[in-house]
Amino acid sequence: MARRYRLTAYDIGAPATCRLERGNIAFAFAQAGEVAIGDRRFAEGDGGFARPGDLVASSGCAWLFELAPEGSVIRQGDGLSPVLSRIVTLPEGDFMLRADRVGSGAGVRTPAHRHRGPGIRRLLTGLLLADVGDQLDRVGPGQAWFESGHETVIGTNISGAENVFVRLMLLPTTLTGGESSFIPANPEEAAKPRAVRLHLFGECLLAPTV
Repeated sequence: MARRYRLTAYDIGAPATCRLERGNIAFAFAQAGEVAIGDRRFAEGDGGFARPGDLVASSGCAWLFELAPEGSVIRQGDGLSPVLSRIVTLPEGDFMLRADRVGSGAGVRTPAHRHRGPGIRRLLTGLLLADVGDQLDRVGPGQAWFESGHETVIGTNISGAENVFVRLMLLPTTLTGGESSFIPANPEEAAKPRAVRLHLFGECLLAPTV
């Protein structure tokens, strides 16, 4: 039986705080300054997963990627600002959340591809042309975009320098441990170099299908 969730990216500005509600999981990234998740602290450029009851606070600006039940209200105000929100559907099976960082050099164009699950990305530095299915967007620092895992995607670094983005994806647990979720569109695209640098922040299991 398919399951539906709401996946939302937020900004948390100082001195705002956010406490995770029951049934939610989130990844908090320190975009500027430090981010605290409960009694854990992460320096700028780092982050970690938060569970229900955890208090998330930032000394500057934190990016929060939150997975909540489908009917959840998008939170606003008191320093918590939504950036992008989408409803995602997962098929039967066991899934996890993966948070990582992706970097690419000037002019790099990814092979046409998709991933094995939906997710939200936010550009940290650079300038990106995101060709996602029938949509084409020019993405600048701080902006977010969504990939469902079904459409074909091509990303092109048009910044003239390094591009870096942070992403949170829902993936099958068979990929636990940083196994690639990348699926080339065809054999010709599979033969092309990806030329990206990956950094895995962590993975967090969802409750198993009952």
